[in-house]
Formats: sequence, structure tokens, C-alpha cells
Amino acid sequence: MPYRPLAEAFLSLSRSRPLPDHPLLRGFERQLGRLAPSWGDGTAAEDSPVLLAEAVVRLLGVLADARPAVLVLEDIHWSDPETLAVIDYLADALRQERTLCICTPRPTGAADDTVVRLARRDPHAVLPVDRLDAAEVARIVAACLDTTDPPPGLCEFVGLHSDGNPFLVEELLAGLVAVDALRNAGGHWEIARQLTPAVPASLRDSIHRRLDGLDPVARRVLGAAALLGRSFEWELLPGIADVDGRAAVEALRAAVTEQLIENDGDRFRFRHALTREAVLAYLLPPERRELGGRAWPAIERAKPGLPGPACELAADLAEAAGDPAAAAALLVESARRALANGAFASAEATARRARDLAADAPVTALDADEVLVDVLVAAGKPGDAIGLGHGVDERLVGIDAPARRRADLQLVLARAALAAGDVGVAARAVDAARAITADDSDGDRALAARIDTVATEVALDHGDLELGKQLGRRAVEAGRATDQPAVVCEALLLLGRLARPDGKPSALEHFTQAAEVAAAAGLSRWQLRVQQELALELWEERGGAAIRETRDLAARIGAHLTVAVMDLTLADFALSDFETAACLDAATACSDASRRYGLATESVAQLWLAGAHALADDPDAMRVAVDAALARDPHDPRILADLLGRVHVTHAFVRDELERLPDLLDEMMGHVRVAPPTTSIYPGRVLWALLVTADGADALGADARREYHEAVAGLGMPLFEHYGRLIEAVALGRSGAAAEADTMMRPAYDAIMNAPLSRGMARTTMLIVSRSAIRDGWGEPARWLRECDTWFAERGFDRLVRRTRALLRASGAPVSRRGRGDSEVPGALKALGITSREMDVLKLVVAGRSNKAIAAELYLSPKTVEHHLASLFTRVGVANRQALTELVAGHLA
Repeated sequence: MPYRPLAEAFLSLSRSRPLPDHPLLRGFERQLGRLAPSWGDGTAAEDSPVLLAEAVVRLLGVLADARPAVLVLEDIHWSDPETLAVIDYLADALRQERTLCICTPRPTGAADDTVVRLARRDPHAVLPVDRLDAAEVARIVAACLDTTDPPPGLCEFVGLHSDGNPFLVEELLAGLVAVDALRNAGGHWEIARQLTPAVPASLRDSIHRRLDGLDPVARRVLGAAALLGRSFEWELLPGIADVDGRAAVEALRAAVTEQLIENDGDRFRFRHALTREAVLAYLLPPERRELGGRAWPAIERAKPGLPGPACELAADLAEAAGDPAAAAALLVESARRALANGAFASAEATARRARDLAADAPVTALDADEVLVDVLVAAGKPGDAIGLGHGVDERLVGIDAPARRRADLQLVLARAALAAGDVGVAARAVDAARAITADDSDGDRALAARIDTVATEVALDHGDLELGKQLGRRAVEAGRATDQPAVVCEALLLLGRLARPDGKPSALEHFTQAAEVAAAAGLSRWQLRVQQELALELWEERGGAAIRETRDLAARIGAHLTVAVMDLTLADFALSDFETAACLDAATACSDASRRYGLATESVAQLWLAGAHALADDPDAMRVAVDAALARDPHDPRILADLLGRVHVTHAFVRDELERLPDLLDEMMGHVRVAPPTTSIYPGRVLWALLVTADGADALGADARREYHEAVAGLGMPLFEHYGRLIEAVALGRSGAAAEADTMMRPAYDAIMNAPLSRGMARTTMLIVSRSAIRDGWGEPARWLRECDTWFAERGFDRLVRRTRALLRASGAPVSRRGRGDSEVPGALKALGITSREMDVLKLVVAGRSNKAIAAELYLSPKTVEHHLASLFTRVGVANRQALTELVAGHLA
């Protein structure tokens, strides 16, 4: 069962306290609900062992605020793959927490690879338990017997036969007491008879000897308990062992006396997993089969629906009862549950075990293979799923399976083919599903809706938009009629994607409807997918707001991988907006999450982090981030293209080193042309095409514009089309067609400047456009540059302000002074040391202007305004604007 060791650990905690209400746990409630149902419903929008591991780390961190915590996971050699993945994560993530995680594996088992990896990363993290030496054995013997003076020869005998194993030391002592070879006489321990023949050498023999000393009823009860697991509910034992309640209790008492079991709250448990194994081995095959035959139905009666681990326990009991087909059927259900919970490795292993057990039960084997096909598709193994699925379909035909079952299988195969990028195979699978149901007399409309939904996606991938719309509308109608909100939501989402070429309003209408359906039905995963489509559709109108809404939704429903991707997008937007702090925060958040969750976004997050340092003109930090971005693949053309065209170009602008731009952008294009298509929009193309058009040969400019328009045509992003018209205006101006250039430029300029995104990129681009317009005599470069000047000054990019003002002077436009002030300083204020420039600021403060407005009017940066205000407060002896205004207002009359 996925995560069982963790669930057992945290269930005990959840019984005594609710989930802490702490900001660190927000959005992780659903992951933690998988371990303790009272903490959440366990249905997260994203299923991943990494996210569950992060939830555990955060919970342990919160719990350890009050006092250090210890998490103990025993016998992990039996663990499922998901639990081992969590342990691997904890080994790194808990290093900085006040929490110790102790795992106990045997030397061989499923955990071997995990232990090897941990030892490789940190040799001190793995502590092999060596054999005890003679002195240590003697200390344990004395402690077990509660004496400082064990009988002579006893410690040597126990050391010899325990082989230095501390558990065997205790078991051997218990065995000696059980056969009366070692007895307590008047508070003194003594050896009553020779030890060698009375005490067996092996643990199993020791336990079997104690079992021999019990009466047949007690042995039967203990055998029934061993079938139920190391920890068991004693109330089930009378029915399984076919004894009355009193006899069961007396049997347990005898087992406790013999140190075979111990009390565990309201339950009992075997003292060690090895003890239980020895008891199971003591059972003869007929005894095991008889007890299993009673235990299996007892579990089904006691646990209706077989929740949690009860399903797999029932499967084990059915196998013990000699009914492998029934065991396989239960395992098929267990595999379905693991699949629903996103535990794909456990689901696959369980389905394969079911197949093995159902070797002589073809119907159950077929069920197991059907589930395995679903698991393989979900686990990202579409090729394996398709290969197995075709064989499953042939067997379904052989047993004359219902049409609906065969059609559903074909839909699964169609989705697998779409995931593998094979649209032809997907189309054939959809056609097969339609053919199978063509003669369905029931006219299953619900199935028809599912078929039409998959067919809609096939049509979309084929580029047959009209057919896709027809199929999608039909799927929506049938999905609503048959109460299948997930089908309706998926079909509406596909219709929105199909409607994009028709214009934004049509696509938005479908996406909005899908969002409403998902919200009403509580389909958190579909709600997130639709929200992502809406954010993509609205990014040009709403900028980062739509992305932030998607991020907030993802955080609320526990989709933390999506949160990281949204942070990456926000960092990208902030870099284009020249918002240094926002870029730094978002890129850092994504980078941290990428490292925690092992996401491929780490390289790009580091790239945008380098962009934030470029905006801050911090070349040392920028270099560190660039190295991290290239660490995974130093030759990745996608990273290199944006490194040159975004990060280094941004730094060149911030430092006013515009002479570097042509070389950076030419090198960028070398990487852009070999990068996989559609992997990035490469905004650096705008500047490259613009510079080649403005300063290169006419033929080169024409080729650059053609290449740019071809790249933009497939993006469906109007903002880049506006940039294309801006570049064409520069070409017209250079050719002497000033009027045509003006006509082309005006709407493009307005659209670019009013866009909620890429505001920094827009202003730096206008520096190049203005330079060309001044040279070629067209447009309104003075107006463009004044707007850029104000924008750069407000954000403290002083070198860009100087560049802008130099271009303004070149255009012949007057330039306001930024150093000396224009105001006369009254004598009383001059006596306080107030300068002319501070007087300019003071007048605007008295007029009620904000710092931002003062900076814009005086062509200063907001930081410079803050500096002048601080100086004024000091000179006048006040602490705030109101006091300053009241004090000096009379001098300004």
C-alpha cells in the first residue's frame, strides 16, 4: 500500500492532535490527508511523492518548533516505491530541521538502493549495526534480567548462540526461561540445568520451542494473529481461530508471558517482525489454508469496502487460503486505488502481481491487464501501454466482452497515442471505439460523449478545426445530458483552444464556461488546467494578474508544481518589465522549489535570476546564476539564446553599453535557429530584427524582417505583431517614406506602450527606434523619449536616463536640468542650508504631490526624491511631510 509506513507513523499523531494551523502547511493539507484522513481528504490536484515528502518536511518543521522531533520508520525493506522516494527526499530536506528521521532496514530488501544512495551522498547518514562484542552482550543480559551479577557462563553461552544480535540475545534468554533452564530463585538468577541441549541456536527454533510449550488453542490463536500482520486487532481472533472470546484472551496472555507478543494500546503486536515470520513458518500448509479461509471473510465483514491496507491484507489472506484468483481480484482493486492516488509505481507493481496470481484465472488476468494499461498511460509509458493494450483488446473480443468495455479501452489507447505524439494511431483507436459501439442497441450517450471528447483532441492535433468544433460541441451537449462534468470540462477546454484563431472572445467564452463547470463540480485538477488556459489567453491584457490568480489557485489546492511554473512565468514577465525586486523574488521562489521537487525548471529559473541581477547591475551574482543555469547542459541552445538575448542584452542597457547589442544579438540568433521550434518565443528577436533593419544593409534588413514575421506568425500573440509593425515603420523611415512610417508607427506605439507587460523591453526598444527616427527624420522621437525618460527615472535606471537625455538633445528638444534647481530660496530657508533643487522638491511637497509625481516632474528617480526629503527633514528639524508643510508654507506665500 503506498506510503503505508508514513501513514502508520502519522496516524498515531493525528489521533492526539489536529493538523496545526500554520502558514507553512497552507496548500499541503490534501497531501497530508493521504497519511491521516482527519487532516484532509487526500485528493490533491497534483500527485507526487515529492510533494507529499515536502508536506512531511513542513509538518515536521512546524512540530519541531516547540521541541525537537523524531520520526521513526521501521522495516523499510518492505516499503513501497513511493515511501522510499519520500525517505530519499527527507534525507536531504531534514538537514536544516530540528528533526531526526530514523529508518531501520534489513541488509537485503527493497530499500537497498535507497541505502546505497544515502551512503554515497553522506556516509555518516547510514549506520550499520555491527555484531555486539562480549562485553556488550553481557550488558544486555544483565539489563534483561535486572541484575548486576548474571550466573557464571550465561553471558558466554548467549554471546555464542546469538551471534551478537541484540534481538536474539533477548529471545534466547526468553527461551531459556520458558524451558526452565534459567530461573529466578528468591531474587537471584540461577542456571537450573545444562544450557546447551535445552536452548536452540537459531531464533526460529527458539520461537518454535516456545510455541510447542503452548496448548493447541493458544497456538491456533497465535497463528491466526500472525496472518493478520505484525500488529493485529485481537477482536477478530475468535472468529478466525474458531474459539470463544475467553479462550482467545487466555491465548494472548500466554503469548505475552512467552514474550512472543506485546500490548500495543488497544491492539497487540508481535515483539519483532522476525517473531511473526517464525510463527507463520510454524504453521503447516493445511493450517495456514484453513485459518486464511476464515480470516479473509472476517476482514471483509469487519472492514466493509476494505478501506486502506485492509484490501491488500484481504488479498494476502485469500492467497493464504489457496484462492489466488480471489487474491488477484483484490489486488486489481488495490492497483486501481493506487492509480487514483497517483502512486504509479505501487499501482504498476500491484497490477503485475495480480497478473501473476491470476495465471489460471483468465478473466481476472484480463482485469489486471486492463488496469495495468491505465497505469502505464498515467505513468508516462504510452508505448508500453499501447503494446499491452492491443493484446488486451484481442482477449476482450475472445470473451465477447461488452461493447462499452472494449470502447473504453480504445479511448485509453487513443490518449496514450496522443501522449506519444502519434496522432494516426490515436485516430485509429477512436475509429475503433466508434465501430465497436456502432451496433449498440442501448445507444450509450455517456460513452459517445467520451468518444467525441477524445476525437476532438485528435481533430485539434490534426489541424481540422471545423471537425473539432463540431465534435466538441456534441461532446459538451452529451456530457451535460449524462451528468459527466469532467467530460464537459475537457470538451469546453478543447473548444477554447480550437477557437483561438477566431479571436480571443470566442476562446474566452469556452474557457470561462469550463472554469464554471469545474468549480461547481469540485474538479480541482480541471479547474487548474482551465485557469492556466485563461492565464495564457489573458496575459497580454492583464499581464501578471492572470498568472498570479493561477498561482494562488494552485497554492490553495496543493498543486505546488504548478506554483513553481507560475513563479517562473512571473519572473519572466518581471524581467521584461524591468521590475528588479519582483524578478528576484519570483525567480528565487521557482529555483528553490525546483531544487526541492527536482523540476526541470531549475535552469530557466536560474537564468531569470541572472536577469534580476542584470537589472540590479550586480555582475558577480549574475555570473553565479548563469553558471547554475548552464550546469545541466552548457550547450543548450534554448538557455544560451535567452542568456544572450534577454540577460546580457538587459545588462547592456542597464549599463548603457549599447555598442554590445549587435554582437550579442547575432550570437543569440545562432542559437535560436538550432533550438527546437516552439520551445520559446525569444523576445530578443525583436531587437535583433530592429537593429538589422535600422543599421544593416537593406537586403539584410529585409531578410531579418521576413524571418521575424515567420517566427511570430505561429505564436498567436498580438503584442509581437505590433512590434513587427514598429520594425516595418523603421524600415519605411529609413527608405525616406516618413509619412508612411508615421502611419505605421502610431497604432503600434500605442499598443506596445499600453500593454501591461514588457514595459521595460518596450522603453529600451524605443531608444533604438528614436535614434533611427532622429537620424532619418520621421516620427515623434522627442515625445517618445520624454516618456521613456520619466519611466526610467521613476525606477532609478540613471544611466538609461542619461542616454535618453542625450538622444533628446540630439533631437533638438529642450532638456530639463536635473542637478541645479530652478527655484529661488527664501532667505530664512537659505539660512538653514536648503538648496535650489531641494526648494523645487519642497514646493511640490507643499502642493501635495507624491514622491513618484515629484520624480516625474523634476526628471529625478524616486530614490533621489527620498534623499532630498531626508535632507529637508534634517535641515528643518521635522520628521514627516505634514510637519514640513506646516513649517515652511508661510515662506512660500
